[in-house]
Amino acid sequence: MSDHQANAGSDMGAAFVGLVGGALFIGAILYGIVLLTNAHFANEKAEAGGKKAAVVWFIGPWA
Repeated sequence: MSDHQANAGSDMGAAFVGLVGGALFIGAILYGIVLLTNAHFANEKAEAGGKKAAVVWFIGPWA
């Protein structure tokens, strides 16, 4: 029984299509998040007018 194997081709092509397709899909999602984030902060900047944000400095133990 363990000798029986289907004579199917390799799934290597499907694996690479899935890998590349998945990478493109995740890249498109990340690109969309970046666009939405940039639009959000552009709107906040426009609403703030001429006000500037406070500058926060981090001074570590080496200073």
